[in-house]
Amino acid sequence: MPNSPQRGSQAAKQGTTPSRTEVPADLPAEFLLADEMGWHAAGTTRPNPPVGCVIVGATGEILGRGATEPAGGRHAEVVALQAAGARAAGATAYVTLEPCNHTGRTGPCAEALIEAGVAEVHYLFADPGKTEGGGGERLRAAGVTVTGPYLDPFHLEEHRFSVEPWLRAAHLGRPHVTLKFASTLNGLAAATDRTSQWITGVPARADVHADRQYREAILVGTGTILTDDPQLTARPGGVEGPRQPLRFAL
Repeated sequence: MPNSPQRGSQAAKQGTTPSRTEVPADLPAEFLLADEMGWHAAGTTRPNPPVGCVIVGATGEILGRGATEPAGGRHAEVVALQAAGARAAGATAYVTLEPCNHTGRTGPCAEALIEAGVAEVHYLFADPGKTEGGGGERLRAAGVTVTGPYLDPFHLEEHRFSVEPWLRAAHLGRPHVTLKFASTLNGLAAATDRTSQWITGVPARADVHADRQYREAILVGTGTILTDDPQLTARPGGVEGPRQPLRFAL
């Protein structure tokens, strides 16, 4: 996602990553590259988090990049390691979530990093899973230099990184929900004769569609369905994208 990020926690109008204006100034820049990869996967990885990883060489060159694949596919670390190949030996990995230490549909990422000979691992957030967590300790036990977590998932009121909605849901035991609401200055959502079409302007609607492509589901009331007959699709740039949320009416 090469375009410059925009404002707030909303995605940019072109469908790029959210703003990072409140990211700590001392955060290693490699995490932002890893997060770019995570946003590539956002909305496609459930029930797994959209993790991003970069493998960096001794002189700072990027040897490999990876993002979590759909369930059953490779995790971000494995994708990045395979891209780096033999050059991963002695390199440094930056990953947006603590490498897993669990065998499920795929093997533990901590072991993959160890077997590849990675010398250092930096992770942005700790994995809260009782089964999946512990990758940092496993790496340390194998002699890998480990630094992390750099951030707490509640470091900001609004999320900035691709794994944060998943993290907050895991910590709180409930779905991560964002409310989208628009009203006029006097508190109305529509004209009584139903002649009104939009309250928000073109930039706001573009933000909504760019953000919607990263969502797993969208929920509206039956009143909205009957009145507006909305498509409830993600149309970044005005074009229906390949990633679409599940649609629910309550």
